[in-house]
Amino acid sequence: MSMPAKRPSDASVGTATKMVRLNSGPIPVAAGVVKISKTLTIVSSKGVDNSADALLDRSQRFVTTGTVSLKGTGGPPVPHTKTQLGLGGAKSGAIKGYSNDLERPYLRLHFAPDPSTIRPPVVLEKALALVKKKWVANQDFQHASEQLMAIQQDCKLQGVENALTCDAYETHLRIALEKADLAEFTRCVTSLNELYHKAHLVCQTWSQQKCEIIGYRMLFLMRTESEMLEKTSYLLARLSVDERRDPDISFAMNVCTALLMKDYHTFFSLYTKAPKMAGYVIDFFVDRVRVEALHAYTKACQPEIAVDDLKLLLCFEKRKECFRWLREQGCVVSEDKRTVDSKKTLEARQTTIMASRPPPAEPVVKRKPLSIDELLTAGKQKGIDAKAQKANKK
Repeated sequence: MSMPAKRPSDASVGTATKMVRLNSGPIPVAAGVVKISKTLTIVSSKGVDNSADALLDRSQRFVTTGTVSLKGTGGPPVPHTKTQLGLGGAKSGAIKGYSNDLERPYLRLHFAPDPSTIRPPVVLEKALALVKKKWVANQDFQHASEQLMAIQQDCKLQGVENALTCDAYETHLRIALEKADLAEFTRCVTSLNELYHKAHLVCQTWSQQKCEIIGYRMLFLMRTESEMLEKTSYLLARLSVDERRDPDISFAMNVCTALLMKDYHTFFSLYTKAPKMAGYVIDFFVDRVRVEALHAYTKACQPEIAVDDLKLLLCFEKRKECFRWLREQGCVVSEDKRTVDSKKTLEARQTTIMASRPPPAEPVVKRKPLSIDELLTAGKQKGIDAKAQKANKK
């Protein structure tokens, strides 16, 4: 007769997990039996240690050591790890810099930079003041442009959008105008447009020069004649009544009206009286307007027109500069270099324009549409030809 399995005494309990049978008979083993030792080691039937010490050890795997914050800990800074910028990576405004350097080079970043190289807003204000001071003293455009781009980069990485950011872009815009850098001017005026819009959404004023910059943007939209009316009208529609009365915006509206009306006399009159830095913006497209005005004046003044008159009408400072420009435009000047032959100039310019145009494309010969009978006949003939080709291949 077989005896049931009994629980062994505490003295005989080891670390083994299998049951002990008293005889060799086939005795079923109880499932899920747990053995308890003197050290309170709890082992399940699957061989997993469920004691308090084991559970504590396993829970420590998810505890990270090291300094998490720099505020109030007094410990060393956290080692910087590279995080890719853009979608799925570090976002702008997630970095808080603590560098005290007033100058640093501009870097094209693909990963989130070390916070120790990024300057906080308090330091950025001092850095911007230093850039302005050095620009007045040295006029070094490359150095000033690099430092201003670095300040703008620090603002963007830290999510700083306030009067400081607008001041950095406005300073860069003015420097770019002085050096006639169209690419930097375009970038700055686009960024300022976004900043002004964000300030309007939060009902704040981040810049006292907002209307001046908007006037420059309106003048910049006149650089190309195509879609000039649509772009300026869209920009004016977004302005308030008080903003439209601003002198800088009113000047830009008068220039746009003169161009649309082909009133070249008024346009060049405004050009000579441009306020602030508006004349620098007009310089980007004044040559295009001069070409149009020259065509209108030579067509209206027959048989000749004086070079001195063209100098005043086209708003040139020096007669020599005007004479050189007229020669570049293909004008026929008299031997004494005092007058321009209007008729010959128009003919020469027309010949130049015709020569610069691409040759006309060959006309497309339109075929006569086929009737229904012709279409059916053509379809039958195509089927006959296909069967003949198959027969020849076989």
